This record gives sequence, structure tokens and C-alpha cells, in this order.
Amino acid sequence: MIRKCFLCNSATEVVFSTTWALPGLTPREIGFSVCPHCGSVSQSPTVSFDEMMTFYSSMAVYTNPGRAEKPSEAKIRDLDEQIQFIKRGIGQLPDSALQIGCSDGYTLSRFRDAGVKRVLGVEPGTASVELAKRLYQVDCILGSAEAFHTEENFELILLTHVLEHLYAPQSILAKCRSLQQEVDEGFIYVEVPLMAHPDSLCPGFFSFEHINYYTKENLLQSLQQAGYSPVSVVEHFNSNLSPIVGILASTKHQGHYHPPKVDPELNRQWLNSYRAKEVSYWQGCLDAVLAQLQQSQRIFLWGAGIHTCQLVANTNLLTSCHIDGLTDTSSLKWGLRQGDWICQDPASIDWQPGDTVLISSYASEKEIFDALSWLRNNGINTLRLHNVDDTRAH
Repeated sequence: MIRKCFLCNSATEVVFSTTWALPGLTPREIGFSVCPHCGSVSQSPTVSFDEMMTFYSSMAVYTNPGRAEKPSEAKIRDLDEQIQFIKRGIGQLPDSALQIGCSDGYTLSRFRDAGVKRVLGVEPGTASVELAKRLYQVDCILGSAEAFHTEENFELILLTHVLEHLYAPQSILAKCRSLQQEVDEGFIYVEVPLMAHPDSLCPGFFSFEHINYYTKENLLQSLQQAGYSPVSVVEHFNSNLSPIVGILASTKHQGHYHPPKVDPELNRQWLNSYRAKEVSYWQGCLDAVLAQLQQSQRIFLWGAGIHTCQLVANTNLLTSCHIDGLTDTSSLKWGLRQGDWICQDPASIDWQPGDTVLISSYASEKEIFDALSWLRNNGINTLRLHNVDDTRAH
């Protein structure tokens, strides 16, 4: 599927593309493109909306069993800041809040604890909706940002790490604006990964699930086009795995930010530089463990998902080693095909001394490794690909 620019609807130009062995879907060409008009970067070619929704409903899991369904320290810290940032920007927290893409409900539970009287979530993942109710007693509408419906108006709308996932983010922002018609002044808080200089970006920044990429400039443009007026902006480069930018905006005119200038050629250069850095990074990680893999009796990849996809797409793994299987702790993934493998329940595998498990995950690598002590106790070698102990996450 070829997409037009998500911001200005112009035709885009592909900068690079590769074939990805997508979990639950057939291998597909995935590329990243630049809009020559406004400079926005998007995933194109990509899969269709229906295929992406299939992925979210059956594959996407945003809680880690290594934490027993509890939020990470980074998540707790980020919510502390978000609540105070919004409270400072508005003057006080409003009485009602809607979060589109509420995941497991933790964010809304924190806003409720801080004094917001009415909270409601929207979430396309069945497992996440169930978690929100069970863990935090947060009500959620099961559905996509595009399809959900509510008669309520909300003083505050939250879209934290959501816009980058949407096929038509401008229409969703317009929908948000329509849900604030009957309040005296409405506010929206949007936070997304920040596309910055390649040296600031983590491995896997250009991911399958992220189909739109934001700089501070085009995020400001995005909100202004939807009828919002920015109040406050925050950027962080070192506190999370990838840089982030957050903007609090109002339905009332503010006059603080004027239309920014965007350089499409700079974004094209950043994409090319990042691509070269990404391939070198993944191959370097594989080279560091290749000798151990080649001495193994059998090799299993741990983690049916995007990092396994990127490992295969960015390295010579499949020509250097025979991969015997793919496994994951998430029951949602068992039985799904990714590339040449069917994801298995780890308990169903007849583990043998001499087997090796290679963990592909970046953000959750240490948590997964720590949780696999039972394998090491049975003589199974477990290898970390990235060796990143700092599990900062959004």
C-alpha cells in the first residue's frame, strides 16, 4: 500500500525500503518516505489499515510478564511529569479526560487519582481493555480511534504515543476537536516519538507500528491545522529510549507559536543517515554472538514481533545460521506465523542442553533475560543481542 503524506496529502518519495517478515502477515515491502512539499516522513509502502488492525487486535501486547503487569519505573516517572505539565499549563486538572489509545488503563488511573472525576479510554486491543478493567477499574471503549463513538464531551483529551500509529491522524485530531465543542475551553495533550538527528535515535526507531514521524515543527502544524492552539511544548532526548516531544494545546487561540519552517531535504538526509547506521548496528550485534550461535545444537528466537523482523531484515542471520523455532510468552502469539516459523509456547518445546535462545527485543531485553533464568538452570544458553540494561521506555 502506497500512502500519501499524512499532513498535507501530497505524494511522497520513497527513501529506502526492505522486505519484512511480519508477524501474523505475509512478508511485505516496508519503506519510509519523505513528503517533498511539507517534509513529513511516513511509512510507505506499508500494509493496509485492516491488516494493521489485525496486528493490534491479535498481536500487540504492551505489558511485560517480567513486571507482573505492573508499570515500569520509567512509565511512573513519565506520568508524574505529564500530570504536572498539564496541570501547570492549564492551571488545574479538568473534571473529565478521554484517552485515545489507553493501553492497559494505567495512565487514566493516574489522572483519576490526581483528581479528574470522569475518565474514559479508547483501545483497539482486547487484552488491553480487559487489563484496564481488571487492574485499574478503568472503563474503555473497545475500538479504533477511527471507529469509536461517544456522545460525551471532554475537557481534556490525551493522545500519548498514538498519532504515530494512525493512518489518518488529522481526521482523528478533528474528531477530538468535535468532542470539545460543548466545553468552554478544551485541551489536548499529544506526545509522540521525536524524529531528531540520527545520533539521537535508538535502534528500531523506524518501526512497523509507527507509520507517521513527527518533528516539533510538523507536530505544531498538525495541531494548528486541526483547530488547536499550542500552549506549551516539552522535548526530552535522554530520558526515554527514543526522543519524545509533547505539546499541550487549547481550543482557544493563544498566539504563542507561529507556523514553523520545514526543510524536506534535511529530513531526507536524516533518513539516509539513519538507515546506514541501523544496518551497521544490527549486523554488529549479530556478529558479536555469531560464534556462539553457530556452536549451538538448536537456535530459537525469543520474541515474535517487530524486533525479530528487524533482526532478519537488517542482518545475514538466515544465511549464517539455521533457526529452529520462534517462541514467546504471549499466548496471543502462539500459532501465528512469522517468516518461516510458527510461534510456539515455550512450555511446549522439548528444551535440550546445547540449545540457544537469542532475544531480539531491545526495550525489554533485560527483563526478558532475567525472566529466563529457568532456561539457564536447565542448561539452555540465553543470549542478549543488544546488551542494553537501561530499559527506559515511553
